[in-house]
Amino acid sequence: MTTRFLLILSLVFLSVSCTSINKSHLNSSVGITISSPMEAKIDVDMTKKLVGYASGGYLFHLFKVAGDNKHVDGVSYSASDENGFLSFFNAFSKSSEVRSAAAYNAIRTSEADILINPQYVIEESNWNPFYKLIKVKVTGYPGKVISIKNRN
Repeated sequence: MTTRFLLILSLVFLSVSCTSINKSHLNSSVGITISSPMEAKIDVDMTKKLVGYASGGYLFHLFKVAGDNKHVDGVSYSASDENGFLSFFNAFSKSSEVRSAAAYNAIRTSEADILINPQYVIEESNWNPFYKLIKVKVTGYPGKVISIKNRN
């Protein structure tokens, strides 16, 4: 009976053991640049500033459970080390999603098409290992697209 038990126990250990495979290779980033022969004329109202607020709550610092769900599309936020070491960690950053929601909230309250010179104030609470709260305030000038023309 004990031999049978030991055999079953060893089979269980073998079937649930963890395996890790790592294959390394040399790589380098590929820089792609796209330019458009379009030119936009934008009217910026420097007499007033738009303000937008947004927040996001993340369970275990990963899963969004609260906050704004409407965002500005086409806005990217990257570190100065865009293709280097920091870009890996920026992929896990939740603040860019909340910043995009704050920009949406600033633009939707006006007749503006874009937010010129946005300035962000980001407040993150990281003290709780189970829940992370991010609050963002953005200010910027309202911009209205007057025309878009082909440069050629």
